[in-house]
Amino acid sequence: MAKNVLVVYGSRYGCTEEVSKEIVKVLEKEGLEVSLVNLESTKDAPDVKNFDAVLVGSGIKIGKWTKGTDNFLKKNKTQLKDKTLGLYTCSGLAMEDAEKAKKMYVEEKMEDLGIDAQLFDVFPGKSILSDFDLSNPNIGFIERKIIEQAAKAQAKDNKPIKIDEKWKNDPKGWEEIKSFASKFAKMVKSK
Repeated sequence: MAKNVLVVYGSRYGCTEEVSKEIVKVLEKEGLEVSLVNLESTKDAPDVKNFDAVLVGSGIKIGKWTKGTDNFLKKNKTQLKDKTLGLYTCSGLAMEDAEKAKKMYVEEKMEDLGIDAQLFDVFPGKSILSDFDLSNPNIGFIERKIIEQAAKAQAKDNKPIKIDEKWKNDPKGWEEIKSFASKFAKMVKSK
C-alpha cells in the first residue's frame, strides 16, 4: 500500500499554490498518495494522524506565515513530532538571499513552535516588479502603491534586481522545487 502525504499550504498571491501543486505532481509520480489542502479556503484540515507524512507551505508577507498555516502548525505541533515533516515558504527575500530567508522564515518558526522538520527550504515568491497582476483583487490599495513606487524607483535608477546565485539559471526555482519534492518522497518511502 502506498504511503500517504498531506500537503497543506497558505497562499496570498498564488505563488505558494503553484509550488504546492508542482510538489504534489512529483510526489504522485514517486508513487505516493497525496491530499492537497489550501488552508486559506478551508477551516477543516484533515487530521494529521491519518497520514504518514506532512508538508506545510506558506507564502510570506511582511515576515509572517499565512494565518491558516501558522494555526495548523500550532494546533498539530505535538502530532507532527511523530511524522515525516517538511516545511517550505515562498518569499521575495528568498529570491535575494535564500539562506537568510531560510533562517528567518523556517528555522525561527521551527524554534518558536518546538517542531523539527526533517526537510525544509525556501523558494522565490512573486517578483514585486514583474510577477504581480495589479488587477488581482487580493492586492490591496497599499500593496498596489508599494508595487507602483518600487517599479518607478527601479526604472529611474535602472538597477537590476539582486538575485541569489541559487536562482541564477532558474529564477522561479522549479528545479529546486522538484528536487525538494523528490527528496521528501524518498524520505517518506524509506520509513
